[in-house]
Amino acid sequence: MNLTRQPVITILTRLGGAYTNHGTRTIVSGEGFFVQTTSNSSPQLIFNESAKTVTQNAGLNLFMTTSSSMASLDNGTVAPHLRLQLAKDSINTDDIYIGFDAAASSKYVLNEDAPNKSGNGGIHLSSISSDNVALAINKLPLPKQIQLTIRLKVNARADGVYELNMTGIVGIPPLFEIWLMDAYQHDSLDMRQNKTYAFNIALADTNSFGPDRFSLVIRQDPVLGMHLLSFTAAKSSDGAEVAWTIENEQNYTNFTVERSTDNGATFDVLGGFASSALGTYSFLDKTPAATANIYRLKLEDLNGCITYSAIVTLIYGSGDSTIANNISVYPNPVSHVINLAINQNNVSKLSTQTAGATASFAKTPANPAQSYSIKIINVTGSVVTKATSTQNTWQTNVGNLAPGTYIIQVINNSNNTIVGKSTFVKM
Repeated sequence: MNLTRQPVITILTRLGGAYTNHGTRTIVSGEGFFVQTTSNSSPQLIFNESAKTVTQNAGLNLFMTTSSSMASLDNGTVAPHLRLQLAKDSINTDDIYIGFDAAASSKYVLNEDAPNKSGNGGIHLSSISSDNVALAINKLPLPKQIQLTIRLKVNARADGVYELNMTGIVGIPPLFEIWLMDAYQHDSLDMRQNKTYAFNIALADTNSFGPDRFSLVIRQDPVLGMHLLSFTAAKSSDGAEVAWTIENEQNYTNFTVERSTDNGATFDVLGGFASSALGTYSFLDKTPAATANIYRLKLEDLNGCITYSAIVTLIYGSGDSTIANNISVYPNPVSHVINLAINQNNVSKLSTQTAGATASFAKTPANPAQSYSIKIINVTGSVVTKATSTQNTWQTNVGNLAPGTYIIQVINNSNNTIVGKSTFVKM
């Protein structure tokens, strides 16, 4: 048996174990292996009797194991990874493992990665860490908004036609594109769609092999990013039922349902959970307040980016409360022109908190010099309309505003106190 034709099997036991070239963590009869010492002072390799196993791991070829194992996380799920193979024919092959772990480093880390030990085989394949170490097992984080480029090193002892094959892809979300880039031929291949790339090696041309010809580019496809399709809220016998539909969320999006009971000035967290690739989700608010309940959905994607849904409003009890706020807003909901009326009988005496003290003042209803500042504010706190009025009534066209819930606020300009605040829904 010509041992130089056999690929090197690499085994790493961290995170449940990762293997190359169909290896297992069991060394079978006739199988050679490398040992990397952690100390240069009297290194030893000791096998105890308890390390033996009677499990048969060898196939018909005594020098080649036949099972293929995948690294598992502590919770039993398979760690996201892919396998690449360099092949001359069915016998001359070499395999590498590239795994993805958010806690991993792009640099070489002992017991996280495994260096490539090429042996005497006819072909060799490895990936290159960010600190330029050739690896048989390479663990690193999946990319966020900036693409990840992994250099590949290919070597062979003879001229000829070779293939780079993606022999396995497990647990990597469809969001990620995987491209093989050939700098020598100025070519590229989408390896999710085409698993095999054939190419020539000419030993006389050093650009046709080595560490600078091939690279693997992994990047997010914006088209497959998370998209919120709808967000609704409805009254039910058990409370307020909030529901939403979403696409491409997979299992890496976090949802948080928030509620405001002060006309959108502040929002409180009601609850949340991680997505599970269902596409449709709901949340029950069992204790809606006896006022206008404004709901919104906070979404955090794989990149840590946070977005918010449009808001929806459910009014319970005396939630309108415009009389208590000294102003009336109508019609509500509104499509075009909205009217504001200041209820002077309720504004005869107001108070405000300034510099830690309470100041009171009396307002003369018929004071012709009285003026009011009027603001329309969206749920993010941005002022979308500003106006000043000396009258007790005011109107404006809100037809140009985006649909949603808005706050309308009236301030007494003589003493900078809030006369009233209310919400309206723009249809």
